[in-house]
Amino acid sequence: MSPSHFRFRMSLCYALLLLGAGVQMPFFPLWLKFKGLPVEHIGLVLAAMTAVRVITVPLVARRADARGNRLSLIKFSAFVSVLAYGALALVSGFWPILLVSLVAAALSAPVFPLIESFAVDGAAAHGLDYGQIRLWASLSFLAGNLGAGGLLTVLPMAATIHIIIAALVVAALATLLLPEEAEAHRAAVAASPPGSLAALLAFGLFPLFLIVTAVAQTSHAVLYGFASVQWQNQGFPGLAVGTLWAIGVLAEVTMFAVAGRVIARFGVIPVLLAGIAGGAFRWTMMALAPPLLWAAPLQVLHAASFATVHIATMHYMSSKVPAALRNTAQGLNASVNGAFMTAMTWIAGSLFGTLGAQSYLAMASLSLVALALGLRLARFSPRAAAAADT
Repeated sequence: MSPSHFRFRMSLCYALLLLGAGVQMPFFPLWLKFKGLPVEHIGLVLAAMTAVRVITVPLVARRADARGNRLSLIKFSAFVSVLAYGALALVSGFWPILLVSLVAAALSAPVFPLIESFAVDGAAAHGLDYGQIRLWASLSFLAGNLGAGGLLTVLPMAATIHIIIAALVVAALATLLLPEEAEAHRAAVAASPPGSLAALLAFGLFPLFLIVTAVAQTSHAVLYGFASVQWQNQGFPGLAVGTLWAIGVLAEVTMFAVAGRVIARFGVIPVLLAGIAGGAFRWTMMALAPPLLWAAPLQVLHAASFATVHIATMHYMSSKVPAALRNTAQGLNASVNGAFMTAMTWIAGSLFGTLGAQSYLAMASLSLVALALGLRLARFSPRAAAAADT
């Protein structure tokens, strides 16, 4: 398969893949609120869904490395998760919603991490810029944001779950567009010595890097779980809520488009640290519950707090993790992030219920912890700080 063919099919798959996530992240908490769940129970459902991903993703990712069947696992997970979300539309009450949400999260969890691993490996094998392919996933997330925001101005909040299901059907069909594994990657896997999870954890500064990125991404817990609720409480209309999410995604897309050149110039660790510092500033300002005029430009900082951290993680794993362990590394990354996010989402429910917008100050503190650990990582790995070469 030619590089241009791989890029086209991978980009098209990404362009459809995150429509459901674009609906679910901002509007699923509002649907839970519509179903009568108090804010503490909303936090519990979101945290439980994250927790089950912590278990599911590394198990499936390790199987993908062991069996070499990640494409079939991606497609299976994508299609059966549609059925689980269909069941969620039929239940009411805290316990039924919680239990079905857990099943839905477990089934859908492996899809995106395995596709990310597949895209990173394929881009490297074909000499392509991963970020310029990955940005289509962010655009599909944006389309889900704007589409759902517009629809929910004319449809009742009860329709949210049906919009999510429809978007997941499209995402499942999109996995059929995935190209075959690149021959160069297959050769790299064959030449790479098999390794264990213990060997991966003992690999250089990889565990510290995972902790830094996990803490940095966990600082988004209040944003992901309760930003829509906060903005709604401030009187922002539904379309404005969707537009605020869209601004963040556009900033993210811009970063993905240039990230390869930025990292080549400055190195993984400096880009990572700059993103974390941007997150600390973002959360501090959001704690002031700014009006719509100021909330919009703050969303641009999503390019710092999320996109730079994510792209640094992908570049690090692509260059430093043996090919035969890439899926496992990606699964471990998702698991560590999920574990941190589970704990903080649970805590965030109580924080937001008590403090409202001021709960973002706790997120700013997390960013500062990640920054301190990242500086330590740079000190112990000076070559990584210069050229991502630990």
